[in-house]
Amino acid sequence: MIHALKPALLIFASISWTWLYPQLSSLDHRQHELNAKLSELPALPAPQPQEHAGFHSGLAPQPDSVRWVQIDLGSEYPLDAVVVIPAMLGVAEAYGFPQRFRIDASNDPLFAESDTLLDQTAADALPSLAPWCISPKAVKARHIRFTATKLAAQPHQTQRFIFCLGELLVFSHGRNVALHAQVLAPNSVETLPTWSPRHLVDGAYALGLPVQPDEINGNGWHSGISSTPDATKWVQADLGAPRDIQEIRLIPAHPRDYPERSGFGFPRRFKVEADGRTIFDSTTADFSNPGDTPVAFPTPDLHAQTLRITATQLWERSGDFVYALAELQAFDAAKNIAREAIITSSDDTITPSWSRAGLIDGRSSSGVLLDEATWLADLSRRRQITDELSVVEFQRIAAQAMAHKRAAWLAGGAMCFSIVIAWLAALRSRRSRRREIESLRHRISRDLHDEIGSHLGSIRLMSELALRDGSASDSLEEIHRLAGEAAESMRGIIWLVREGDAPPLTSLVEAMRQSAAALLKDIDWQMEAPSCSDPATVSLEFHRQVFLLFREAAHNIARHAHAAQVRIEVRWKAKHFHLHIEDNGCGFDVAAVTSGNGLANLQHRATVLGGSLQINSNPGSGTCITLEVDFS
Repeated sequence: MIHALKPALLIFASISWTWLYPQLSSLDHRQHELNAKLSELPALPAPQPQEHAGFHSGLAPQPDSVRWVQIDLGSEYPLDAVVVIPAMLGVAEAYGFPQRFRIDASNDPLFAESDTLLDQTAADALPSLAPWCISPKAVKARHIRFTATKLAAQPHQTQRFIFCLGELLVFSHGRNVALHAQVLAPNSVETLPTWSPRHLVDGAYALGLPVQPDEINGNGWHSGISSTPDATKWVQADLGAPRDIQEIRLIPAHPRDYPERSGFGFPRRFKVEADGRTIFDSTTADFSNPGDTPVAFPTPDLHAQTLRITATQLWERSGDFVYALAELQAFDAAKNIAREAIITSSDDTITPSWSRAGLIDGRSSSGVLLDEATWLADLSRRRQITDELSVVEFQRIAAQAMAHKRAAWLAGGAMCFSIVIAWLAALRSRRSRRREIESLRHRISRDLHDEIGSHLGSIRLMSELALRDGSASDSLEEIHRLAGEAAESMRGIIWLVREGDAPPLTSLVEAMRQSAAALLKDIDWQMEAPSCSDPATVSLEFHRQVFLLFREAAHNIARHAHAAQVRIEVRWKAKHFHLHIEDNGCGFDVAAVTSGNGLANLQHRATVLGGSLQINSNPGSGTCITLEVDFS
């Protein structure tokens, strides 16, 4: 039965899972498509810990409590994109991001009428630090509201629920018009410096700088080195002519040879001036080191030619004090017009990686600076694709489980089918064996009747004639001969009955040898045959037909040939059997033989075997009988 099951098991081992569950093919194709798209998008950067983590809602006793926060842009803007970035606190994962939420835009601070930009209230959002970017079409608004409808559980708490956001950005004409906008949060937590509604729009978030990394050795601009922190140092960009400026942005340095010191050289106290007018002043209070986060100042109505950033308290390096920036940017709409400026400074440190030109080369210390809106949109697209990949992978696992289930059912069915087939084959074999044994019984019965019965009948007739004539000498001699032939026939038939289903051909040779010894006892005979170690076997019926053919030929030689010598040759190779019997007797004319059944019996048995029999003889020159037959 085990052998019968092997083909079925091999078949099932090679079955394609997609054949068992066709949906797997489309899922695999979709997975390949998504991975290809993912490879074209920027990688999610390593999260940057921020002192200003973002916005934190008030606590709620139930996850379905509704909490919201909204910003006032100051005036109506056409919305290019609205971006929400999750908050991070301590570990590199989203902190307090709501599972379900909605984003709306309106010109009414009470949102009596509004446009829904994103509705994520029907399904839970997957946790990720990647941004959510929404690109409204033909929507203008002044107010943006984020409403959480399913809160996140506060870590290590079971009955307290919150929602937190790292940053909310609104892009219009290429600039973030939400920077330092007014924030309204009726239910919030303010625990400075970490959580505050103001941190929602301060431009600082855990994703760091929008950079395409490269291997160029350029860190930015570096001041001269000071032995005291209170030295005043400045750097200035001259735009060549008065220009409209909507935003000034400072990119902190992070040299490759100081991998653990982000915000390298960023001054503790400084001010930003445009044509001598102060735009931002932090000369009386320390400014938190921004790390790898850009520091941006919205300047919507600024028209100026020169921008100066003056440090009044320097950054401590290692026993000395410096002032450094990776890049100075000034945006007119979406264009950085500082790339065309002339840079001057109070003093410099010039090296292969630090230079004045490095302040306006469009690079941070680690790579090319990208457009922030495009970069965030690409990261949002990466999140969407990653989320879809997670869903596809879940569907693949379910589909594969279904395919495995179907395979198990098919394998079980095949096993049952194989068992039934094996049982039917065994039953058929048993029945065939019974029919074969029954047929063999009939043939042996016929052999007994033909061989032994014929001899016994002759013995009886001879004995009656001897009694009737009164001269018993010749009759007794004939009776003795017939009795010997009958005994020899009986031994051959008994040998056939005792053999198994497929006796070895060496047993046939031995039976032929014994029969020749009995029938050709008064003749010089020789037999050539393979050794008894040859393992070839053949069916019992083959043995029977060949043995009876040989015995018939030997009997004819003993009775009619008057031969003095007989040579017998038996051999087989590659499923082919050869028997050759040759005597030096009186011979006969084969074409002239018309009486008797001897030659006809020989031809009949050769036909039954499916072989060929050739008889060559001429009067006075002996006889050759050759049997050629294939066996399986």
